[in-house]
Formats: sequence, C-alpha cells, structure tokens
Amino acid sequence: MPLHGARAAALLAWVNSTQVCADPLHDLAQLQDCSVFIRIINKIHRSEEGESVLEQPLPERISFIRGFLQKHCKHKSAAENLMSAQKLLEGEELALAKVAVLLLYHTSMSCGSPADWNEFDYETQVELASILKFVLDNEESLYENLEKFLQQKAPPSSSGSSSEEPSPLLPAPQKCKVRFLELQKIASSSSSSSSSRTNKYVLSLTTTEGMGGG
Repeated sequence: MPLHGARAAALLAWVNSTQVCADPLHDLAQLQDCSVFIRIINKIHRSEEGESVLEQPLPERISFIRGFLQKHCKHKSAAENLMSAQKLLEGEELALAKVAVLLLYHTSMSCGSPADWNEFDYETQVELASILKFVLDNEESLYENLEKFLQQKAPPSSSGSSSEEPSPLLPAPQKCKVRFLELQKIASSSSSSSSSRTNKYVLSLTTTEGMGGG
C-alpha cells in the first residue's frame, strides 16, 4: 500500500525545513542513503558525532541512526522494532517515513515550541500536528499502528459545516488557523513521580473559524 500522500509531503517539508540539504528534496526516496537523517541528528544535538559516519557505508549509517533513536527516543522499544535495518537498506519509503516521524517527534519534544512551523502552509501544519498527536496517542502501540497511519487515507475533515472553501465575498486567510500550543510538559523533568509518565507532553491543536458574531 502506498504512503498517504499528504503525510509523506508534510514529512518531506519538515525535513527540508531543517536546512541540512543544499537543495530541497522532492521525494522520500531521496533519503535512501540516510545522510540527511544523520545531518538532522547532528543539528539537533549541535554535535559532529555523526560526521565520520557519513563517510561509512550505508549499513553503518543505518546502525548509527537506529542507535541514536533507541538511546534518545522516549519510545525505545518501538524505535527498535519500527526501524527494520533490512528495509532501510532496500530504501523502502515506508521505512524512511518511520525514521522521519521519530526524528520529527524527538526534535519537537527536545526543542519545545515549534515556532518556525509558521513557515509551513496550513495543510502541512495540520498533517504535522496529526502525526505528532498520533505518536502521543499511541505511545503503547506505536509498533502496531504507525504503518497503518502512514498509509491510510485521512478521514474527511468534519468541522461542523461543509463550507470547506471560503466564500468569494469573504477574505480567505481567516478561515482556519492551526495553533500549536507549545507541546507543554506534563510530568516534571527531574521528579521521579510514579503516578505520571515522565516526558509526557500534550500537543494542543486548535482551529479557529471566524467568529460568527462579527
């Protein structure tokens, strides 16, 4: 089953926004050599740890990426199971998309509020928000559900009215706005409370549709 087009495009837009490539990528298949993922990792951690790995053959690059995500991702077991080294070696787009999702999630959790996401168009912001929300909502079953999520067609948006397109008499940009309310931490970073999960975040996605009363 092919990847969900809008989600694949949103992941690619996010990868391009990291500005680790000289030229924008136009297809997930361009991530096959995994060098872009390693550059993103270097940028996240402001280190050059992966620079030497870039000179290594593909299996070593894949091993570095898997090791990084298993070490730093909250979903360690999911990260290990989600990333098939063999499928990455084969350049399977679904496998590449999974790595992009985990890096997107890790980056968003590490960097707090994604203020720079304002550069994305509305549809891309919605898709990125839905990807992050999916990971948050499926923490215990990421391995079972992520493939389906990346491949399925998104359900049509039911926002209460079928007027998805703005009236020609009204200015379009006021239609809807996605607001990423900061990815706030719920559990304390230094407390070892047993009742709440460590590093649990809430992603609030709100839409505002022009206020009816004028």
